[in-house]
Formats: sequence, structure tokens, C-alpha cells
Amino acid sequence: MHDYAVFEHNRATIGRWLGIVSILISGGISQMLIKMYNLTGLEAFAKATITTGVIYFILHWLFNKYIWKLPLFQIPNLSGKWKLTGQTLSEDGTIKYNWNANIGIEQTWEKIIINLKTQNSQSYSQTATLEKQHGLGGWLLSYSYKNEPYTEQCHELNPHKGYCQIEFDKDVSKGNASYFNNNGRRTFGIMKLVKEKND
Repeated sequence: MHDYAVFEHNRATIGRWLGIVSILISGGISQMLIKMYNLTGLEAFAKATITTGVIYFILHWLFNKYIWKLPLFQIPNLSGKWKLTGQTLSEDGTIKYNWNANIGIEQTWEKIIINLKTQNSQSYSQTATLEKQHGLGGWLLSYSYKNEPYTEQCHELNPHKGYCQIEFDKDVSKGNASYFNNNGRRTFGIMKLVKEKND
């Protein structure tokens, strides 16, 4: 997985809030341990400590894994398996090839990976950005990728790099995409995605 950017979402601000909450929680736990010691006289409560760093680590892990998915933070969860139908186009816009593929997306608050598998090759994302489409739109995922043909296809297909943009609907259940490839396979086309399974 690699880092990705979400436009209009400031991760540093979230980090600062996690720090503030960590200080409050660790202070609250310390006060509770002191009260427990005063009530019971057990030295275990007097010696127990929990640092702000530990609390921050736990909160950050929870936020990165789960909490960011809450609607409050307005980041779409793209994780899951997607069925894809693609068309490679000619310069005049006519269809050269029809093809099918599957896309698997793994996403946390900080990282993402997009893996596309066709009958002959597979690609992995290298960089990505996510942007809210205001008005009637949903979300725009833009990413660069590296494609490698399967071993048995190496004599016919070349490794190459490319770029793709997928516009997801507001429900993040389907999307329309366009892509182009550079050196190694100079092709471009369009794709339609439908979500099959959530992760």
C-alpha cells in the first residue's frame, strides 16, 4: 500500500485532535487510578501509569483502521472488489477491443492500493488522489499505475505505466473511468465499474 492525498481533508488537523484527546484520556486515567488507590489502598493503582504516547498510538491505529469511515469525516470507503468492463479505443473513438477485469481496492485513512487484474496482466497503483466532485458528482479517484503481463504473455505484451481516473457515484457503488498507457503499450480507453463486495 502507498500514501494517497484527499483534497479538502487536512490530516495534520486530525493528528492534532488525536493528540488533544490523548492528553485528556491519559489525564483522566491517571486521576481515576489515584482515586482507586485512595479508595482501596492497593499499591498497584499507585504504581500503574499510562502515557499519552500509548493512548495516541491506540487512537491513531483505531482512526486509521476504522474511525475514518464514519460519515462525519466525509471520506469514501472504496475498499472491496469491483467488476470491470473495459473498451480500448481507436484515435477516432471507435472500439478496438472489449475486455473484462476485476479491481481490488484496499484502503485505510492513510494508505491505498488499487490492483487491476485482466486475463493477460495485472497492474498496481503507485500514486493516488481522491477528490470530492461537488454538485451532482460523487468522488474522483486519480491514480498512476504500473502494469506487468503474466509470464506466459511476456512474448506478446510489454510492461508499461499508465494513468487512470475513476468517477464514482455518491453511493460509491459504481463508476466510470478513462485511462491511458504510455511507453510499452500506447493505448487508451474507458471502463465501467460495479462494486461486487465490500471489504
